[in-house]
Amino acid sequence: MAGSLMDGKGLKRFVENDKLWAQFVDDRFSKLDKNHNGKLTHTDLEPAISGVGKALGMPPMGTDPDTDHIYTEMFSEFGPGGEGVTKETFSRVMRDIMLGLGDGLEREPVAISPLNGSELERFVRGPEFEVEAVAAFSALDTDTSGQLKAAAIKKAMQRLTVNQGMPPQTDASVSKYIDSAFQQSGVNPEQGLNQAQFVDAYKKVALAVASFMRNQPMVVAHSDKVFDGTSITNLLKDKHALDLALDLAWEIMPKTGNGQAPKSYLRVGLDTLAPYAGLPPVGAVPEMDSVVDECFKMIDEDSPAGRVDKEGFNKSMLEVLGGVMLQLQGKPIGVKSSAVVPPAREGSLTMGMPF
Repeated sequence: MAGSLMDGKGLKRFVENDKLWAQFVDDRFSKLDKNHNGKLTHTDLEPAISGVGKALGMPPMGTDPDTDHIYTEMFSEFGPGGEGVTKETFSRVMRDIMLGLGDGLEREPVAISPLNGSELERFVRGPEFEVEAVAAFSALDTDTSGQLKAAAIKKAMQRLTVNQGMPPQTDASVSKYIDSAFQQSGVNPEQGLNQAQFVDAYKKVALAVASFMRNQPMVVAHSDKVFDGTSITNLLKDKHALDLALDLAWEIMPKTGNGQAPKSYLRVGLDTLAPYAGLPPVGAVPEMDSVVDECFKMIDEDSPAGRVDKEGFNKSMLEVLGGVMLQLQGKPIGVKSSAVVPPAREGSLTMGMPF
């Protein structure tokens, strides 16, 4: 499957070019400013924020409570929605977000793959498809009745990835393809099917999706990240970088008049350390949240709830990071994400930008 790698360097060069960035901001701001009053509401900003989320491989806004808070945090960077966002504020905040995205892409490049249906058709016509279809039927037949409605094919297709030529169904256009594929293939979603019938109907629907994709190809950004504790190990070995990261995290922590911080806010400190330790934001990876929760439970058991000074804060952060590192070394967490990239006009200022 031909494709390219987006490593963030090009994005950062674009953002740091004052002339190109100013042109880009003028173009995007004017398109987002529906009322032409020189200010953007949070509703006006939704396409931009959604585009950043898609570039990060996040589900669409409003579809996943675990990641919606990240969208909320991005909105909050623009200030209160009622006052309206000026072009200057839009430029400043989006520049910071894009540079942060560029830094992230340099650490974890994203593969860009064009999908035109040919990969999906090869997979469906190949020997591996029937094995996957039977496995999907068994997984979905939770009551072991030996019967499934044909509509379950939609869930079966969620098991396929870009490697099989299938774009993510979180994109509305892909869902429409699948709905249309049922009609074109003559498969009734309400029809009950046994295993053999399910495999046959699944093949018809998947081939119809591949046919639609031939007429309207897609570009998908996808990443494959493994959290194995290596980044935490590297941070703990680099005393200078570790001390700077701990100082920054401590500065952000809310404090009382005597300079102590509530222990209940220690997770805020860890979230600040996360980029330096190669960890995802809170809520982005449920499996990682579970690991962190377990490590914080050990901290809570060792010392009662209350407040910590700088020394106690550092000690708690190091204990949590060490615990997370050991768990990841024993059982790494793999995360795959993909998102359909909106088409861009050749030569457009938005070429290569996530919104």
